[in-house]
Amino acid sequence: MMSSDTANDRQQALRKELLDLNSQRSKLENDIKEWQSILASQSVGMNDSLVDNNGFPRNDIDIHQIRIARNKIICLNNDIKILMTQIEEKLFAFHDLAKSQDNTNDTNSHK
Repeated sequence: MMSSDTANDRQQALRKELLDLNSQRSKLENDIKEWQSILASQSVGMNDSLVDNNGFPRNDIDIHQIRIARNKIICLNNDIKILMTQIEEKLFAFHDLAKSQDNTNDTNSHK
């Protein structure tokens, strides 16, 4: 069994890691919003066509900038998915540790 101090230290370390991961997630979400604003300024979404009815590149938008923005948004969304998986794993570990610590405290209090 883990000592109470060691478990508490581990719980605090996990809490700090979770807060760091959450701030990274917030930064990525803000970056996505910035790139989405570029698309909005061009009046184009992630799936709108970049060519006209005749198959020629549209001349009313900056295609290069839109393609870069779309690519960045996709990459950042992938980064967020990875980050959310890490957050989920750490949350499970954090709550398991808290639960085992509570069980240890309950066992000790009944003695």
